[in-house]
Amino acid sequence: MEVALHSDDQCASGDTECALNALQARSLRSTEVESADADEEVDEELNSEWLKDISVKTKNYFKHKLIPLQKPIVFEYQQLKVLERYANYTMMVLENATGSKVIWNAKAKAGALLEETSLDLESLLQEEEDEEDEEEEDAEDEVESSMGRRRRHSGHGKALPPRARYIDKIIIYLEKEMQRVWLEHTMVDRKRWGCGNTITSNPYGPHGEHPDRWSPNVTVAKPLFPPPLTVTNHSDFKALKVKEHKFENKYAQRLQADYANLISNINDAEKKVGILRKALVKMNDHANEFAAAPSGVFNRIETQ
Repeated sequence: MEVALHSDDQCASGDTECALNALQARSLRSTEVESADADEEVDEELNSEWLKDISVKTKNYFKHKLIPLQKPIVFEYQQLKVLERYANYTMMVLENATGSKVIWNAKAKAGALLEETSLDLESLLQEEEDEEDEEEEDAEDEVESSMGRRRRHSGHGKALPPRARYIDKIIIYLEKEMQRVWLEHTMVDRKRWGCGNTITSNPYGPHGEHPDRWSPNVTVAKPLFPPPLTVTNHSDFKALKVKEHKFENKYAQRLQADYANLISNINDAEKKVGILRKALVKMNDHANEFAAAPSGVFNRIETQ
């Protein structure tokens, strides 16, 4: 200690207090450098976890779990198309009785039909399989690009390594189909609300308070039979369950969470379809009651 104190040339000879303070400051700086080096090693270790692609076994696991999910999604969409025809029937009952169009918000159109516009999933998967060998060669550059580094040569610039991106693309595809399911559900429900608004806004019956002065705006043929409420030639929907699986790989953990969210979304949609079906039946009963009611007599029917 005596030698160390007197060897520090920052202080005048013999000033032991100054030398001690300088030695303590140097020791503190050394500790801070060692701590920073340790933190950097931890960061590099965490980053390295994001450099590892999922294994072929993990890729096949997710593929086996995800591809069958397209069937219940399409089934839910088909159920909603059946319910839409039923909602249209109820609208015709009211339009025939009142001589006016049912007003509903048509902004929720689901676009082109799911079965017509969506890409074929098997074709999508085959295209990805054909490209996988080429993508494996670019895996290192792909990851460097996602880390914000400059690529050594041009490429597609994806954010995920090849196998993880392959599974992620399947999930995105299925999520887009679920979006169409929810859009269709919204459109059918708005038609139901439009029917309810027509009934409650005409408390004096189909022709209003003064039926003698009533004249129709449109002519709609009276529908005879309501359409079916269920999809034919389909088995009943069974609630899907998530298979719990622990992964060390960071990409696999994220894909597992996305898979679980997709399952939850499908199950929730099926519950909402069942609720909507019952609500449409109830609304159709209100529509029949309203159409049979005498005009000019107050008889407010609460539909919501």
